[in-house]
Amino acid sequence: MTNQASQRAENPLVSVYCMTYNQENTIAQAIESIVSQKTDFPFELIVHDDASTDATADVVREYEKRYPEIIRPIYQTENQYRRFNLVKQFIHPASRGKYIAFCEGDDFWSDTDKLQLQADIMRANPECTLCFHAVDQLFPDGRRMNCRPLKKTGEVSSSLVIKRGGLFCSTVSSMYRRDVMDIWPQFRMAADVYDYPSQALAAFMGKVYYIDRNMGVYRFASEGSWTAQHSKTADTAHIENETKWLSLFDDYTAGRFRADIDYHMAHLWLTEYRKNFDKFAKDSAKPYIRRLPTADRALFTALFTAFSVGGKSAEKAFNTVKKFMLK
Repeated sequence: MTNQASQRAENPLVSVYCMTYNQENTIAQAIESIVSQKTDFPFELIVHDDASTDATADVVREYEKRYPEIIRPIYQTENQYRRFNLVKQFIHPASRGKYIAFCEGDDFWSDTDKLQLQADIMRANPECTLCFHAVDQLFPDGRRMNCRPLKKTGEVSSSLVIKRGGLFCSTVSSMYRRDVMDIWPQFRMAADVYDYPSQALAAFMGKVYYIDRNMGVYRFASEGSWTAQHSKTADTAHIENETKWLSLFDDYTAGRFRADIDYHMAHLWLTEYRKNFDKFAKDSAKPYIRRLPTADRALFTALFTAFSVGGKSAEKAFNTVKKFMLK
């Protein structure tokens, strides 16, 4: 092991968390995009294979041999996803970095300067708890869509992070200060996802920064992914879970983000309503809409009315409104 390799193994500034399961066709690209990062600091990659039944673990083992100074794998012999929060139980305790970045096994980074640019911002701004950037969404048919949540690099209001929900800050783009991953309040443990609660906690604990540069690719609705399971079908159970943990988050933050939570939930139920125009979704949104400021209340009322009358034909108008008004 070279001196540089030894330094990497012992003193990583950044730990990259990569969770994978049955992703033999994409995990190599994910790992390659991480180990090829150009930095002036050491980093480590924690790959957690959750007892894959395909060749995913074999691919990880090959990369472990090639990059032993960077890759620190965790191989499960039994699937743990339903039993534990994988980040809390296995990955975070094994890591050593001051900052934590994420790249799941079906995503990848597209810029070799990504870690350097984000770490530079984190180091220059000690109050920064989360830094994220623009990404591409890659669809199963090969289409790409640029996801640029903001038009300018700089600090982002904590309110906007809560208001816009989990898709505002793509997981593949996120870097956290370590202490965000050290604490697990009740609301975080109650959530059925890990990304949005992590973003919410980071927004509460410190400042959030955005880099207006596309540096990652998020596979949208890839086989077996969360988006594939939840993007088209009714998703009441997930929304009910989000309602539960956001209520706990509201208590945890003493109501600081209540108006932003109401906006987010109104938008979440609108998204659900657009799938099948179910009256339950429309009725569920009403309590949140009633508590919104006048302009936002009028906006959501008009959008629900448009879909109630126009059905799918209202999608074009919705996308235009969302682009310019749902900020």
